[in-house]
Amino acid sequence: MIRTLYLEELKATMRGRFAWLGAAVVLLAVGTLATVGTQDTWLDGYGLVAYFLVPLAFIPFAAGAMASPRANRFVESVFTAPVGRRDWFVAKLLVLFTVAVAYDVALLPMMLVYVHHVGVPFLLQRFLLWTPGLLVASVAVGSLIGVLFIGGSVGPPVATAMGVLLAYAGLVPLQELLVSQGNGATRTGHLTLLSPAVLLKNGLGFSVVAANIPSTTALTWLSAVVVIAGSTALATWVFLRVQGVETWEASPNQRWTITATLAAMLIVPIAFADTNYDTPRPATSRAPAIRALFARGTSSLALVAPGQDLPRRCCNTILNREAWPFGTDEPTSQDLLVLLPVDASRDVTDLQVHVSGDAGLNVVADPTPPRLETHAYAADVGPIASDGHHVVNGWIARVPITLTPTKPWDIGGLRYPLNVAATYRVAGDTRPGSVNARGAIDAQVASAIYEMGFAAAILPLFCLGAAITRWRRTR
Repeated sequence: MIRTLYLEELKATMRGRFAWLGAAVVLLAVGTLATVGTQDTWLDGYGLVAYFLVPLAFIPFAAGAMASPRANRFVESVFTAPVGRRDWFVAKLLVLFTVAVAYDVALLPMMLVYVHHVGVPFLLQRFLLWTPGLLVASVAVGSLIGVLFIGGSVGPPVATAMGVLLAYAGLVPLQELLVSQGNGATRTGHLTLLSPAVLLKNGLGFSVVAANIPSTTALTWLSAVVVIAGSTALATWVFLRVQGVETWEASPNQRWTITATLAAMLIVPIAFADTNYDTPRPATSRAPAIRALFARGTSSLALVAPGQDLPRRCCNTILNREAWPFGTDEPTSQDLLVLLPVDASRDVTDLQVHVSGDAGLNVVADPTPPRLETHAYAADVGPIASDGHHVVNGWIARVPITLTPTKPWDIGGLRYPLNVAATYRVAGDTRPGSVNARGAIDAQVASAIYEMGFAAAILPLFCLGAAITRWRRTR
């Protein structure tokens, strides 16, 4: 009986006028965000949307699905027909979990493109475990909210579920902020544990921003089980034993039991979940630490196309910030300009420039001696000379180099460190001068944006085709 009810409920769910079209829009929106997000770090941007926010959206979805049979009075047939209430309720839960599994599967094409280029970093490993947990928690909590409302409209349960969604989602960045500030064990820090997303994140032992994670997780997992299993059990008991066809039929003892259970699911995580944030978090990816560099700071280096002059807006520490990111595993020829803190009125000799890259950035410099050029700077923007004044007319060393970023740790937003050491002699000075500067280049997997776009369009196009087919049959 449950199998038959399950299949019929699943067909009914996708038989809605706009069900397939809605699925296509959701998947296309998530896929578009991923495609655009490849311009920067894919795993942080797209990952938080697809693996965190959208799974939480199953809370209002489940609440509406559970509340709609009462709103359209379909549940009356469940309570009066030979079909058992328990069988129908179990079938309804299985349908919700099936839709959740379908969403998780829909993320696979884009993830496979990412894994093909990058592998499976630690943060993605945790996302792949976090998302199923969030989906289960969302369906459980959403089902409970939907069951607790009896009325002629799905508005109240869906609105309540949206409020719960916003609270759960908002508590995650708040918890990360508090842990980063060393306040994870404060009263507010305990309050953030109301969110199953925080509990599951702590239990899996990862963070997105915060530097520390809990040292123990046993009580955290216990709290997560209390919330998820408690929500499912309470929703089942309320639907089968406490509510009638059109109204509540609960006795005083049953009302107190419901109140106590809801209170326990709120109090247990706050009071007992682990908050000993003493363990440094594992590295989320293989991204290198670029020390003492800020994207909009100033530098003594510039990177231009071969033969180009020094750009007017100079000089960012991300040397190609104003240009398109370089493609990984592709050689790119550029001219490295080193701004020497020497007036053009003084002769420079014995110039040597050594350039090296880190974290998989291969740099090949032209073996010929660097070429010296003069440049007139605007007031107070030139390099600072040894006596403290800004150079107005100074020397620039031009070094032709070939850059090949390799071993990407993400699809986009790859910042490869670049180290430059220059030595020279200035006429009239007994001691040699030197310039030691660090910068970084911005790179991305060049083909990934197109591959991601293609992978993101597969399932939405299938859903759109199903929607058009249904529209033709029912128009």
